[in-house]
Amino acid sequence: MIVSWFSKDSSDGDQKITPEDKRRIVAQFKEWLPRILAVPEVQEMMTFDRVISYFQSDRPSNSAVKNGVIIRQPHAEGQVLGQIFLDRYNQIVCRQDGSPYGRQIVAKTLDPKLSNAFGDRDFVFVQLKEKNLPGDRIEQDVFSQFGDLLRDLLRLPEVIPEITYDDAIKYFVSDRPRNSRIKKGAILRKAHFQGYHIVQMFLDKNNELVCDSLGKPYGRQFVARKLDEELQECFGDKDLIIVE
Repeated sequence: MIVSWFSKDSSDGDQKITPEDKRRIVAQFKEWLPRILAVPEVQEMMTFDRVISYFQSDRPSNSAVKNGVIIRQPHAEGQVLGQIFLDRYNQIVCRQDGSPYGRQIVAKTLDPKLSNAFGDRDFVFVQLKEKNLPGDRIEQDVFSQFGDLLRDLLRLPEVIPEITYDDAIKYFVSDRPRNSRIKKGAILRKAHFQGYHIVQMFLDKNNELVCDSLGKPYGRQFVARKLDEELQECFGDKDLIIVE
């Protein structure tokens, strides 16, 4: 099945995927499965909205990415759902070390909408929308830098019950490094299966991440099960807050 969830102004070439493409992609997925990031917790239910939002929230900054794929495979506890990214020629997009961008997750059941998307097949092709709105430029730049610096981090962040607006803002005051380049702070929000992945980092006047002498960005990251109402309102429909 083809899901045009994010598609906008796609050329005909980007919209087509052949049976040969599907067979090749599934074969490569099975071969590269050990190198694809695995979510450790088994999910009771995976929903259509969650798998689709992943393609938006975790889309790599790699400009080759044009489409996404959801692959379903049997598992002793339910089913493995693999989500990977494709280029315009339907080739799997990989990092420089050869590992594919994407994730694998085990779910006991699927919600009706996701089950219907699969139908009697185990392959869903998702057409992604190009992000080229001027207003998103700063957000894309910061997310790109964040991804490039921390994409190989294996340790899962700390999980806290809630993050409030006051706690997030106080962090920029109480934990501000003594570095004259720091002019702003950034709070980034990414979807996470346990709630929200929150990253707080420090920026210079050009919205570049400020790092210590070892090249490590100043800041913190954690998973919050929920955000308080004031912080939710600050984010609105965006995933980045700049604090000046």
